[in-house]
Amino acid sequence: MNTTEIAAPRSLANAHRVKVAVPGDVARLTVVPRLDLTAKLAVVPGLVRPGVSHWDMKTRLPLHPLSVENAYADPRLLRELAAPGADFAQRLGAEVVVGAETGGIPLATAIALSGDLPFAFVRKPGYVGHEDHEPRVRGAGVAGRRVVLVDDAISSGTSLEAFADELRDEGAILVGAFALVDMRDVATSVTATARNLPIGSVATYLDVLEAATDAGVLDPSVHRLAVDALVNRWTDDDPRWSLLDHQPAAA
Repeated sequence: MNTTEIAAPRSLANAHRVKVAVPGDVARLTVVPRLDLTAKLAVVPGLVRPGVSHWDMKTRLPLHPLSVENAYADPRLLRELAAPGADFAQRLGAEVVVGAETGGIPLATAIALSGDLPFAFVRKPGYVGHEDHEPRVRGAGVAGRRVVLVDDAISSGTSLEAFADELRDEGAILVGAFALVDMRDVATSVTATARNLPIGSVATYLDVLEAATDAGVLDPSVHRLAVDALVNRWTDDDPRWSLLDHQPAAA
């Protein structure tokens, strides 16, 4: 999919990133999404769902948030999804794979197994339910070691920066991050870490939506409106929201 044809507004966070061709830029380390895996991801039951929703009761969305954890249900698919992450970690010379609590842990575990690398997980900053004295990183030691952080999705990079800070506080050398879905293609802005750190993924968000439409999970008209809403930032009073209300999946 050529996202530059859809994502014309320069407000898109990835407008610069996808066009970078400067030798040595971290963009060259990004794992190219695999079309076969994107297609498999897009048809995971319940992962892509039509219908207007609100993220954290704040941001209005033209589709329900991706239920990426559904992709972990099939062990064979999970092994396939882990393979590009293991390749990514190897390319960066990673010594430990670290899962971001909680959504990144299953994928990180699979990547560690696939790449025969030690595994650890990093606590979600401020997560309720932990004792203050508990270590922020559990599992394999990370101090002085090259680590790849794994999460289910990366968007603006706010969570990525918080996890990165915790890892660095523990003495880890963060060399890259890997996600099941890279959502920077629909983010209005990204943090410095999300912009400069080598990041790999199985698929981008817009590619998942296109694959879901090709597979009949999304109706083409719903897909077209949803991408328009995301890319062009519909205001809450835009009358086109009504066109997306109660939209069923494609037949």
